[in-house]
Amino acid sequence: MKKKKNNSITIISLIMTAVLIVLTGLFCTSPSKLADEPFIPEFVEYEDESDDETFFFPVFETEPESTYETINIDLDVTVTDPPETEEPSEETKTGTTYETYGETEAVTAALTEKPDEPETTTEPETEAPKDPPPFSAESFKQYTGRELGPDEKMYDRYVTSHLSIIISKVEKGDLKYFICDIRIDSPRTFHTAFAGSKITGRAYTSKIASQVGAVFAVNGDFCGFRTSGIIIREGALYRNKGSDWDLCYLDKNGDMVLTKHSSVDAKSLVSNGAYQSWSFGPALVKNGRALTKDEFVTPGLSRSAREPRTAIGQVGKLHYIILVVDAVRSGGSTIGGMTFSDLAQTMASLGCKNAYNLDGGGSTTLYYKGKVINEPCINGERNISDIIYFK
Repeated sequence: MKKKKNNSITIISLIMTAVLIVLTGLFCTSPSKLADEPFIPEFVEYEDESDDETFFFPVFETEPESTYETINIDLDVTVTDPPETEEPSEETKTGTTYETYGETEAVTAALTEKPDEPETTTEPETEAPKDPPPFSAESFKQYTGRELGPDEKMYDRYVTSHLSIIISKVEKGDLKYFICDIRIDSPRTFHTAFAGSKITGRAYTSKIASQVGAVFAVNGDFCGFRTSGIIIREGALYRNKGSDWDLCYLDKNGDMVLTKHSSVDAKSLVSNGAYQSWSFGPALVKNGRALTKDEFVTPGLSRSAREPRTAIGQVGKLHYIILVVDAVRSGGSTIGGMTFSDLAQTMASLGCKNAYNLDGGGSTTLYYKGKVINEPCINGERNISDIIYFK
């Protein structure tokens, strides 16, 4: 009986031992639940005051442990001098190589010889650009293609590779005007500008001109004063509305075309390369013939009044004449100035094939090399909307 009891205890002990072994193995080898889940850092919000954007940064509870091994460096090092080497002999010096401590230096020539002096080359002299011929009656005719008139004097000349401006002045009694002979190399050299870059802007001719870097400028057609007319500037259509006034436009070749608003379509003009247009007038010269008083289209304007005038005409290919006529208004009368007939005849006499009247009166202004050189009739400049200029 005692023997059976001992056997039972032994069996129970073995069973319990086996259970403990199994449980121990399970707990010691099974990964924890936390290790099976991905690590998701906690984020906090951070406001960046500079651009009002919100960023998120992870927050770690503890700093990660360093995995780098610390190495102690002994700085107490004894430095030994390099071994002495013999000075190379003269024969060695003239050879191709000799040994030095730590490196081999190539010697391509005898050290005792002086290096050759670098050869000096003389730059060929470049010929300075030739100045234009002296501003004389001869050069005036060369540039303009015509003789000076009896009451005409040369004023100034401005010539570059793409632009020629010859200005002369006529004074005959009370009549005073400037003849500006202009040649350009491309229709794109013919410029216009609005005051403040807006068709309705207002500024002095001189201010607009200085802002765009013009050498030469005159008032345009004051297109901002009206709400009608086809207005094309620098190849862009700004206004497409019919008008009773004459239309002048500069086509893709730089030729002046005089017509009626009703005879053209503005969008077609631009599509075909029209570069500038003005809606004022009247047309003064057509095909070399000065128009007469009865032919002028001047809605609301007197055809016989003498006034300050600004006009533009074409002599030949990319060759233009701009006329600026001064006048003085005193009381109810005007001293100087021209009628439309005077203006037309003058433009025709200067060789214009076509000519067109721009805004005049108090708007008439001639700007050249940083200043107004004519005498506006209102004791100063008038605020206008647009200019014609060259630079």
